[in-house]
Amino acid sequence: MEKEITRRSFIKTGAKGVALTAAFSSLYPDLFAQNEEMKPVRIGVIGSGGRGTHLLRILLSFPGVSVPAICDINEKNLNHAIDLVKEIKGTTPVGYSKGEYDYRNLLKRDDLDGVLIATPQQWHATMTVDALKAGKHVGCEVPAAWELGQLWEMVKAKEESGKHYMLLENYVYAPHHMAILNMVEKGLFGDPYYALCSYIHATPELYFESDGTPAWRGWTYINAYGNIYPTHALGPVSKWLSINDGDCFDYCTSMMSEPAGRVMRRYAIERCGKDSNAANQKYIAGEFVPTLIKTVKGSVIQVNFDGQSPRPADNYYLLQGTMGIYKSQNGIHIDHLSPDHAYEDANKYMEKYAHAYWTKNAEKARDSGHEGGDWFVMKDFFDMVRLDKEPWIDIYDAAAWSSIIECSRLSIDQKDAVQMPDFTSGKWKDPSWREGNLKPV
Repeated sequence: MEKEITRRSFIKTGAKGVALTAAFSSLYPDLFAQNEEMKPVRIGVIGSGGRGTHLLRILLSFPGVSVPAICDINEKNLNHAIDLVKEIKGTTPVGYSKGEYDYRNLLKRDDLDGVLIATPQQWHATMTVDALKAGKHVGCEVPAAWELGQLWEMVKAKEESGKHYMLLENYVYAPHHMAILNMVEKGLFGDPYYALCSYIHATPELYFESDGTPAWRGWTYINAYGNIYPTHALGPVSKWLSINDGDCFDYCTSMMSEPAGRVMRRYAIERCGKDSNAANQKYIAGEFVPTLIKTVKGSVIQVNFDGQSPRPADNYYLLQGTMGIYKSQNGIHIDHLSPDHAYEDANKYMEKYAHAYWTKNAEKARDSGHEGGDWFVMKDFFDMVRLDKEPWIDIYDAAAWSSIIECSRLSIDQKDAVQMPDFTSGKWKDPSWREGNLKPV
């Protein structure tokens, strides 16, 4: 295996090395201040399609990162990612593409500290468990898993391995979401007790391959139903309401519009033709799915999902507390601060209460995608591995937020409320139980 380059040996490479090191240290002073001989961060990548390659590019921007191995069954995607590492780092990763389970050969390597998983979502749970059992830290795309049994298996594998897991949920880091978190922590809303969140976002151009084969998004609507893509919506409000940090999901109830495949078939015919495989599939996912969650401490969360209907992206959020409200579609009203019976422009508060973690890193994060969230998830994943610490969005958040998928389906089937699992096994009641986790500061 190739020998890792330390900061000291890097500096010895001459004037060019000194210049580059100075540039890195000015961009990342916290990294260089903490360790003169900075520990290398060795990451394997599983999944190098459009999303995986985008995250890989961000990861390669951090000093001390090396990518010894990449896996993708699509050799074109794999070779593109290998070339990207060669271009940016000057090293050539080993490629793995011999079938769906070749990633397990990547996991056997002893020169990897962690893995980045950016594959279709039906693979997330299996790959996560395999990686943890192989002694690798994990950063995984959303959602964490589809089934409660898979989520429990992930929690068990994480706890038994002693390794760390981070869900790469970028919406939590959006500047306005972090500003609201800052306002919550400063008490401006009083005691929050109701939140509304949504993921309303049709992407018909991404549902099918040109030959009519369903892409992973299309595959989802064929094979699953319920609130099947919840973490973009649920992640920010869960942090606002201290889920797993003083409160916990208790039970939920869901409904779903008729799963007749009306919209999906129209998309399939327009893109692939009326005789295509996509046009003649049975789609079991309904268009609109609202879910209500009750927490143990009495808060209510409404999660709306619609990934099919022909409407512009419309991801709205609301937080109501005893002293005020944030409503993304209207603004903010704080009792005794705002004009009576009127909303104020939210931008006024977003500027005043911008989260320090965002303002500190805005220049680096701004153009990374998803309102800067893509840079933040990779930075926190990088720090998780480098510092060997639990992340802000840990396995318990990942499991709780993703559990809505099966719980909503069960509620739809039973036409009744469904008890939600507590993946922390009661640890959420201890206010100090996650004190050692990395936090956005």
